[in-house]
Amino acid sequence: MDANDKPQTLYPLKDLELPALLPLDPVEPVPAEVEPGLEAYRNGDLDDAMNALREIAGKGRTAVAGHAAAALAGIELGAGLPCWESLEQVAAGEDPWLGPLAGVLIAELEPEEDGHSLLRGVTAQLTGDEEAARALYAEADEELAIVLTGNLLIVSGDLVAAEEPLTRALRSDNDMIAAYAGHLLGHILIARNELEEAGNVLSDAFWRSHPRGTGPEELVPWVGVRIGELLAGTFELDVVARLMEESRMDELYFTRDFFENAAFFTKYSEPSLTKIGLHLFPGDFDIVQGALERLRVWSGERYERGRALAVLLGRRLLEERNSWSDGYRPLREFVADVGGV
Repeated sequence: MDANDKPQTLYPLKDLELPALLPLDPVEPVPAEVEPGLEAYRNGDLDDAMNALREIAGKGRTAVAGHAAAALAGIELGAGLPCWESLEQVAAGEDPWLGPLAGVLIAELEPEEDGHSLLRGVTAQLTGDEEAARALYAEADEELAIVLTGNLLIVSGDLVAAEEPLTRALRSDNDMIAAYAGHLLGHILIARNELEEAGNVLSDAFWRSHPRGTGPEELVPWVGVRIGELLAGTFELDVVARLMEESRMDELYFTRDFFENAAFFTKYSEPSLTKIGLHLFPGDFDIVQGALERLRVWSGERYERGRALAVLLGRRLLEERNSWSDGYRPLREFVADVGGV
């Protein structure tokens, strides 16, 4: 998709009524530009494949470059070469599926286990062979393979089948694996409109992924965005009601708080949606516009989602704080301008 494409049907902004959930994150297909490199890999031409993908991956912070880096990481992993730089590029992008996957792989993969079914499964998944990846994950039969199976089933469109492995992985003592399972289960629960349970599962996943000062931080920005988007588009879920009762802060405080936490941990990932969710509240519109421009360069779809989030949060802030007075004119003007109304 061209960066200037605007699929308005996905993110209708006019006549927005509250509450208004954003659509589920779509899974973007592998761009056509990446296919020749993958074809070379499938034909056994590793050098040609890596050279082609490395060239595309180096062309900026775009969806095409992110997909190329993911494929390159899979080939590097399968060839026993260092794949961390490629995975870090994927984690640092805007893709809501490849980004968190890369973060979990950075945290959990142990490449020294050469020839292991799990590693071969990851290679198969990143290079587009979903059938082989599922078989290899089943053969591996370990917690990371189980949660990766859930991811694979979701991105292939089988949300029903994905629930069982993710529910198993949710019981893991490994915080990263359990948090990733909760992040993915939250997607399934939102799809079923089970929003209270989605809020509970995502809140727990968020705090299990949270570094709390010394732990890893690969996943927390992505979980923060997912629960932040959920809260932006709903009215008071039980998980927020409990927080409000304990702290005496209002609902929108906690919506912003999830985005703020997500925006703080930027060692690996820095999705621009975190900046929108954080900086719209104090009216840092230059920062929000900058985040929207980063999303525009990445893809038309991500730009439209960022626009929709900015409008949704702006409308929530204006409505819930009775802020249609002249003192909130800059916010009203921003919402009208970004929303195209």
